[in-house]
Amino acid sequence: MSSKACGGALALLLALLGCDKLRALPGFEPAPVVPLAGPEAVAMGPWLLDPYPGRVTIAWTTAQPSVGRVWYGTREPDRLATEEGRPVTEHRVTLAALQPSTQYRYRVEGGLAAAWFTSAPEAGGEGPIHVLVYGDNRSNNGDHALVARAAAAERPQLVLHTGDMVMAAREEPLWRDWFHEEHDLLVHAPIVPTVGNHEITDTGEAYSRHFQHRGMPAYWSLEYGPVHIAVLDSYESAAGATPHSGGMSDAQRAWLEEDLRGVLPERHVWLLVHQGPFAHPMQARPGHGGSEVVKAAVQSAQKIHPIEAVFAGHEHFYERGEIEGIRYFVFGAGGAPLEDPDPSSPGVQAAAKALSYATVSVCGCHTVGVVKDIAGKLLDSFKLADCDKPCSVPGALPVAAAGVLPSPVPAAAPADAGSPSDEGSSNRRRRRRRKETLDGEGAPAQNRPQ
Repeated sequence: MSSKACGGALALLLALLGCDKLRALPGFEPAPVVPLAGPEAVAMGPWLLDPYPGRVTIAWTTAQPSVGRVWYGTREPDRLATEEGRPVTEHRVTLAALQPSTQYRYRVEGGLAAAWFTSAPEAGGEGPIHVLVYGDNRSNNGDHALVARAAAAERPQLVLHTGDMVMAAREEPLWRDWFHEEHDLLVHAPIVPTVGNHEITDTGEAYSRHFQHRGMPAYWSLEYGPVHIAVLDSYESAAGATPHSGGMSDAQRAWLEEDLRGVLPERHVWLLVHQGPFAHPMQARPGHGGSEVVKAAVQSAQKIHPIEAVFAGHEHFYERGEIEGIRYFVFGAGGAPLEDPDPSSPGVQAAAKALSYATVSVCGCHTVGVVKDIAGKLLDSFKLADCDKPCSVPGALPVAAAGVLPSPVPAAAPADAGSPSDEGSSNRRRRRRRKETLDGEGAPAQNRPQ
């Protein structure tokens, strides 16, 4: 037997006798054992974006770059969608070829458990759909958590957020807290947010990473069943806006008008914006109240297509009203420190100082909604659209919104933690135009950048 063969036999014998003896041989270096790399753990999320007919986007973050992978299916997550491009820490994976209005299960590799969502309705479908509207969390985590958990219990198909998610957008721990509090809601329902003034405290970088269409402006539109939703940016950086002074560019206003020209007349149209056309805080302060720039944009848009409602935030209370032909809402009681509304202002139909949210249901030509506090108390109910043709799904619309309203308080009384103001308070009277000023850092409201 050759020396080489003997050496091989000896090595085999020592291996059988034990690895420690084999390692003792001079010059012997065993190959290192490399464990199989698992998926990178999810740091924030997941949350759902862009619920278009036939597809949705799953978003999440990881501490280290990786290529995202999502399993999904109707019965079990048995189909794989893989992120395109190089490894990243900000992940977005699109799930395609979805059936309309169908519940899907999904699992992000690196996540803890599977979750579910309901896919978007077919384009132009009559519904029913159930939408949650709220906003202004402002890193007030205890109250924000209470609102988010109460809202999650409503099991909405879609979430509209009126902005101001965190106090300071450049502070990453605040975003981690925000996504943690929102998890039970956003793991199941796609979110459609709008930019608040606190989202531009870092020039909008974090908001863009987490929510915005990459390379696109923050204003855009979405068809969701029977509703056309136009998302506006009332703090548009291109218009010179700052965290203390809003603004909308001519390009954005032109886009809105062109967008609505393509919407069929029978469609419900909602506008989502942070600072709306009207709001009536009890204590006036710079940079608050309604935005003249947004009001002008809405009035121009209404000449092209009827606007069913404008959903806004910015003020930390709930308010509903109609002024100069514009039906508007203020949903700003999502956790931020609460403020007093002025229910006696002309045009205000309901107001409440309470942590709250709304659910809005649409079925065919019907649109109704209810507003609740975190204990489930009914603060307000409203009807935005109606016709003789009944909803095709019996029981799909909430009973309270069909006309059973909570007992109103007199319009002259301050709104408490749960009661709306008098429904009969002159919803058609013209509001007296009041001069508004911004913070000392800004200019008069009528001179905001355009």
